[in-house]
Order: sequence, then structure tokens, then C-alpha cells
Amino acid sequence: MIRRKKLFTVLACACLLPALVPAAPGYAADVKLPVPASAVTASKDDGNLPANTVDGNLSTRWSASGDGEWIKFDLGANKKVSYMKMAFLNGDSRTSKFDIQTSTDNVSFKTVKANAVSSLNAGLQTFDFPDVNAARYVKVIGHGNSANAWNSYSEVEIYGEGAESGEGVLVSTSAELTAAIGKAVPGTTIVLADGTYTQDAPFVVSGKNGTANNKITIKAANPGKAIISGGASLKIQKSSYVTIEGLKFTNTGNTALLLDGSNNIQVTRNRFALPATGKELFWLQVSGANSHHNQIDHNDFGPKSDTGPLIAYEGDGDGNISQHDKIEYNYFHDVGPWVDNGKETIRLGLSKVSLSNGYNTIQYNLFENCDGEPEIVSVKSSGNTVRYNTFKTSKGGLTSRHGHNNEFYGNFFLGDGVETKQSGIRVYGNDHKIYNNYFEKLTETAIHLDSGSFDGGTGGYPPNPTRDQLKAHWKIYRAQVVNNTIVDSKAGIVIGSGKAYAPQDSVVANNIVKNSTGTLYNEAATSNTVFEGNLGYGSTLSNKSRTASEIRNADPIFQTVNGLQKLSSASKAAIDTAVGTYSYIKEDMDGEVRSSAHDIGADEFSTASSFKNRPLQKTDVGPDAP
Repeated sequence: MIRRKKLFTVLACACLLPALVPAAPGYAADVKLPVPASAVTASKDDGNLPANTVDGNLSTRWSASGDGEWIKFDLGANKKVSYMKMAFLNGDSRTSKFDIQTSTDNVSFKTVKANAVSSLNAGLQTFDFPDVNAARYVKVIGHGNSANAWNSYSEVEIYGEGAESGEGVLVSTSAELTAAIGKAVPGTTIVLADGTYTQDAPFVVSGKNGTANNKITIKAANPGKAIISGGASLKIQKSSYVTIEGLKFTNTGNTALLLDGSNNIQVTRNRFALPATGKELFWLQVSGANSHHNQIDHNDFGPKSDTGPLIAYEGDGDGNISQHDKIEYNYFHDVGPWVDNGKETIRLGLSKVSLSNGYNTIQYNLFENCDGEPEIVSVKSSGNTVRYNTFKTSKGGLTSRHGHNNEFYGNFFLGDGVETKQSGIRVYGNDHKIYNNYFEKLTETAIHLDSGSFDGGTGGYPPNPTRDQLKAHWKIYRAQVVNNTIVDSKAGIVIGSGKAYAPQDSVVANNIVKNSTGTLYNEAATSNTVFEGNLGYGSTLSNKSRTASEIRNADPIFQTVNGLQKLSSASKAAIDTAVGTYSYIKEDMDGEVRSSAHDIGADEFSTASSFKNRPLQKTDVGPDAP
């Protein structure tokens, strides 16, 4: 407390932070304010108690039906309240509406945020409002949700500061930042004042381990205004439960942020805008042993002209990739000019780690004008999921370049029909699943099961593969291409190429291809691929002799819904006509549950006009998104 007041005095005298310091006694960083279960009350409940909102468990909730029902949190004393985070029952399929009020005496309440509406997100969402310098009670007044009158909140977190709190450490120079990192303990929040932080070496967070409930946080006082620049960068090594929030990276010559042998690191709401140097440069790198459960979310990456990936997963040097990481709600944009290789937006692995299971998820990201090279997202490891992303007017596509058992579903590939090299999904290796994806106006192939230059065998794990074998294009075994929709694109689904090993034991089922040019289902190599239940219309159906039960020539009769070509009530050829059993397909591209008799294509016919999943816009992702 005393040390913080001295720091405040020095900074104020130096006139460094006149706009930053609130009119309250002392300054500390905004931190999560403790609220015991006994301090949460509500107007009523249905047996799901108010205390459930502060138990740290998203699977529990408070619920009450009716407009105006409320839940209230007692902070125990007057504290500055800056913002809240809330999670909602079924938050990824419906929106909730509510007001936020504060009070010092539990009698007179002031509305600080009226008619707030959640976004479609199952996790915690941030709701900001002008800082309230003194509040003991925080009340949320519910106005139901987009489906019914229920108010159901899974978790509520209140952020701010109390005059007595000591968790926040304000820094304004590089030396102070280095010192604060060195002294950080679980629960420490280091707040960077507006300004530039530079030195000739990285700021290093080494051997610092927070906990799930007491993370170590390094954040900007004002998002985007604390800038890591010059020869500086940030390196987190052998650490855990560290959050990096709201910084801007404009440094040169070094990877902006390196996660080395660390776990449970969150990189959130930062801006990466490194200037061009004409040399290869990774912007964010994840590597090292014991790397797992990291999260990269709500960041802005771009523009970028130098070679090297924006995000690169390098492995641990022993053939293993980081596991259980998430890359979500980021905005990747303006990558180019085009090169043949080496300018991926995300590279998830390398050939030398390709046989290791990552169980990583890339989801809800927007890739816009990412024109760097043929592989916008290059998956080079196994057991990963890439879903619900939007690729918009970007040259290149999504490639499973190495590895096995990856899933690609619910993605939107939206071209303009003009710019060259806009493509969809291309894979190599064993047991991949491609389903519920939507492709429109692409100028290259939408889905390509390519032939391989090396046969890794039906099991996929040959003994002691050489370095050159690991780097080769591996023969495909057992790929499944099911329930995708392709419209107005140059090429539909292509099987094989001129390489030596054609795909084997693969399935193409229940897809719709409606193009006006090219061959809709093009078997560029002879294979034993099974075709069933597919529709094609508008151009040459196939270059092989296929029966109507395999590929049927029929107009799906689309209608335009929110800019997408979707099934209409007249789509008799597609509605309830899917064949085969693909138990992993339970929803469509919109996130709607499929009927017992599935429709053909990525879309299950519906009369709805708003959906859980949809093409993402810039406002849905990045540092400023909800």
C-alpha cells in the first residue's frame, strides 16, 4: 500500500498518467474482486441457486424466469468497479438481455449499463462500462433471452479495485516492468501504463507459476496503448497460469511472443503489428516440453509482408507438439504478397512432430485477405480440430499437410470469384473427416483428397520414417468427405492427382456441388473411393461413370439466407435424402440439430433467420469483440 502510493506520487509528478489514475484513493490494477457464495442473493430461483454464479463452474447456474428478475453481489465494502464478465446457459445458441446496476447502500441503485445483450458464446463474455469509483453492491436485472423469458447465468465475475487491495503493480518503464516480473507471485497483476517498452533483449517471464484461481497477469492499463517495441519482445518459459492482455507488439527482429515449455498461458486481446524487415520472422511461437492448455484468443494479427508464420507451433525437440491448446476469436488479416511456401498464417506443427497428437482446436477465427501462400492454415500434427472459422477473400486454403485423424467442420470459405488461388480444404494422411463446410465463389478447388508421394501404410505409423519421408505428401487412407456444400466455384471435389499413391478406402457422401464450370466431382486418379448420396448441378457431373445413387444430377434449388445459398422448401432433392450412417454428424453448418433423416449438404433446411454458427465479421473477433 505505501509503496504503491509512493509510485503514484512519482508518476503524477512526472505528469505521465494524468488520464489513467481514477479519482479514488490510491491506484491498483483492475483485478477480479472476490465474492463469496454467501454474498450472492437473487429475487428468486428455480432451485439453481445464486451462489452457483461464483463457484467457478460453467456447468452450474442461477436461473429465474421473468422480466426484471435479478441477482445481486455484495462486495463487502465500497470498491471501484470497472467491468464484468458473464457466462450464460446455452450462451452459444441464444442471446441474453439485461441491465447492470450498482449501489453503495443497497437502497439506491444506478444503471451503469442498460439493455446489454450477450453474443453467441458459451464462455465468459466481457461487459464494460464507465468505471464506478465506489460501489458495494452490483445487481444484474434480467430481461430474458432470445428464446424465452428465462434468465440463466452460469458464472459472473466482477473486476475493479478496492483501496485496500495490493494485487496491482503499476509500471511505466522497461526497468519497472522487468523488476515487477521478477517479483511476481500467484495473484500478481502487472499493469503497463500507456507508453513504449523497449530494450535490446526480451522481457523474460521464467519459472513463474500462478494457479487456476490466482493467475499472474501482465496487462495494459489501456488496451493497445502499452507497446512492446524496438529490440524487445516477450518470452514466457517454464511458467504456468500467466495471462498476457491488451498489449501491442511492434518490435523488430525477434518473435514478438514466445511460449517456451509453458502451460495454461492465455494470450488475449493483444495487437500484433510488427513492421516489415525483409527477413523471416515468426510473430508468435509455441514450443518446448510440457506445453499444454494454452489459449490464444481475441487478438489482432496483421498486416504482415515478411515470410514466416504469424503463429508457429514448433514442438519440443523430441517429436511432440503442444497439446490441448485453443486458438479462437482472433482476427488475421492482410498477409502478403504471395510466396510459394513459408508465409502461413497458422502453422500447427512441423513434419518432425506430425505423428504426435495435439488435440488442439482452431475455432471461430476470421481470416481476411490472408494472401501469403497456398496454406493459410497448415496442420502438421495429428488429432486436431479446425472448426467454425471464416476464410474471406483469401488466397490459399486450409491444409492438413502432415498428420492423421484431423477434423475440419463448420468452416465458411467465402471467395469473390475474381482473385486467383482462393481454395478450400486439401488433405494428406489417414482418417481425416471433412464435413459441414460451406464453400462459395472460390477460384480454385474446394475440397481436394490429393494423391501422395509416400505410402505411410494403412496404420499410418511406419517404423523409423526418415526425415525426407516425414516431409513427403503422405498417401490418404480412409478420408471422409460428408455433407459439404460447394457453390459457384471453379472446381468442386477432386480425388487424387498425378502423384504415385491415390487415396484409398475413402468416402464422398451427401455433398452438394453446384458450379457452372469445371467437373463437379473430378476423379483425377483411379481409386476405390466410395461415392453415395451426392448431388451435382450446373456443369459436368463427373469424369467417371457413376450411378444416380452415387452422384445425382439434380438442382438443389437454393434460396439466399443472410448472404448464403441454403436449402429452401423446394429443395426436394436434398431434404431428408442423405444416405449412409455418419454418427459424428449431429448438427449442420449453422449449429442446428439435424433431423433423424438428414438433408444432403452442409445445411439442414430451416425456416430460422438467425443461427448459432454463421460467417464471422470483424466485430465478432479481435480485441474489441465482446
